[in-house]
Amino acid sequence: MLDRGKPLPVSFLEWQVQLRAWTMEQRNGAPHAGVAPLVTVRAPGAALGVLTHSIICGLLPRDLDEKTKSWRAMYESGIEEGARAVYDRGIESLKRYYRSAADFDPSSITTLLDTKSPLVEALRAEPRCALVFYVFDLTDRSEVGRFRCLHLDCRAEVLEGGPVYDNVWWHNTLFHGPAEDHVVIHFRHLATWDTRFGRREPVVD
Repeated sequence: MLDRGKPLPVSFLEWQVQLRAWTMEQRNGAPHAGVAPLVTVRAPGAALGVLTHSIICGLLPRDLDEKTKSWRAMYESGIEEGARAVYDRGIESLKRYYRSAADFDPSSITTLLDTKSPLVEALRAEPRCALVFYVFDLTDRSEVGRFRCLHLDCRAEVLEGGPVYDNVWWHNTLFHGPAEDHVVIHFRHLATWDTRFGRREPVVD
């Protein structure tokens, strides 16, 4: 039976929301290392028997269908003005979007990948995987930028349609245009570990 996931640590989800709000205000949406984890999954034939890829990850809103309609309407009503106009409207919308961790699904993370990518093939064969969030900036003492190394045990679902797929696809389309021949990976959180400097301590809060 598929494990539907366990809540992410509150501190982790709050950090992800704060980080995204910061990138909207300070970097015009350019991703920070904190939203680009490494995904590690078993893969026969790979070095050491595992495959590792970097991804840009997303959060799912609790009001999934409403937000999907909003992303789609924003794209379809603005694309005649050009992709840049749609992008700028998307950024302005996200400045209001990332406000509270309570607005997001507490047990899942997502990404959009090419259907034929080696990572997708590996996750189809072995759903159990790990997401490693590694932020190494020892000079930044802010809550958003401070040093972190977090290992999330997850189970991945490869989605080719459905409400989660539609939400992630339309969100991505605002900023990168339609992504044909892509799937959405829905990572269900199982456990989080702090692995700084050789540790392996559970993160629970």
